[in-house]
Amino acid sequence: MSRPTRLEDIPFAETLAKEPAAPALRDLISRDPDRRERAGLHWIRHSKDGVLNTLFHHLLKRCSSGFVSDFGATLVPLMRWFYRDKIFPQRISSNFSALTEGRWTDDSVEKATLDRWFRNIARTLSEFCIVNKLWKNSRIEVEGIEHLEAARRPGRPLIFTSMHLGTWEALFVTIHEGLAGPSIGPFQPEPNRFKNRIVHAIRKERRQYLFPPGQRSAHRLYHLMASKRYSMTIFIDEVRDKQVHLPAFGRKLPEKGNAVVAVKIANACGGTLVPTYLTRTGPARFKMIILPPLERRAAAAPYPVRETVQDLNDLFEPIVLDHIDEWYMLSELRLARSFEKSPYAATLARENARRRSV
Repeated sequence: MSRPTRLEDIPFAETLAKEPAAPALRDLISRDPDRRERAGLHWIRHSKDGVLNTLFHHLLKRCSSGFVSDFGATLVPLMRWFYRDKIFPQRISSNFSALTEGRWTDDSVEKATLDRWFRNIARTLSEFCIVNKLWKNSRIEVEGIEHLEAARRPGRPLIFTSMHLGTWEALFVTIHEGLAGPSIGPFQPEPNRFKNRIVHAIRKERRQYLFPPGQRSAHRLYHLMASKRYSMTIFIDEVRDKQVHLPAFGRKLPEKGNAVVAVKIANACGGTLVPTYLTRTGPARFKMIILPPLERRAAAAPYPVRETVQDLNDLFEPIVLDHIDEWYMLSELRLARSFEKSPYAATLARENARRRSV
């Protein structure tokens, strides 16, 4: 494998997620239920969803940002009815209740906040159509620019770490086009090939290289960051093995995944870890908060991996809890059935109640 250290030497097609081989059409009527299921998913469900998503994307991208955001919110009652018998809405509700135990003065406030989660996520999915407009149209304000300047001062490459809050794709845009571009990074593909093509086109429009999982992508990121020409943006609450591992919420810290990758790449390129996140301030309006860069224990020393993952968790966990109504990964988190009986849950409930009474 060649080891280019410039984006210009890498075909942009490498940033498109690999698509699975199409099953045979005849498998739609196969006697084998697994083959019939795979064929139905590929040819019928994904194709139907893909056509609708592509149509709406091309229609909405021509509309005003506020209209697009509000359009997403108006679809919430229909979508909640459509998915009423699925497992994931029950998981969202269960996770929400477990992580906010003790916070609410009455059930109506809890219900209103959970309803706001669904509206926020619907807005986010709709806003993907116009995400490339948000920075250019001054719909993202930045807080903590002094922390960015402090991180730049030593002259090291910057590795921005974040969580899926607000319209997270807008964080990629803001860093790439506004604050520290060109910015590269990994991303987690969608199961639907049509959605991946839409996202790929959005990123191609702004010429941002975000690589799908795989060994080749890992090598690309490593060598590009070692060139010290780029910043990197990486979300550390990714789904891996059908689970979100960070924030830990009292669970064992992950020993692999994006948080570990971020620390190891920072060490390999001598970079600085810069925590940041996005929060919604209105329809298609956001604030990007840049936090102080993580200090190395000694100027020339590497970040210790486990301790730094712990630092990142301790930093982001309360932020996610404070913005639980904007955290997309609430739908992917799978807490243990015994979570609510754990010492962590008891401590969290007491802290929620204390904050409510203040």
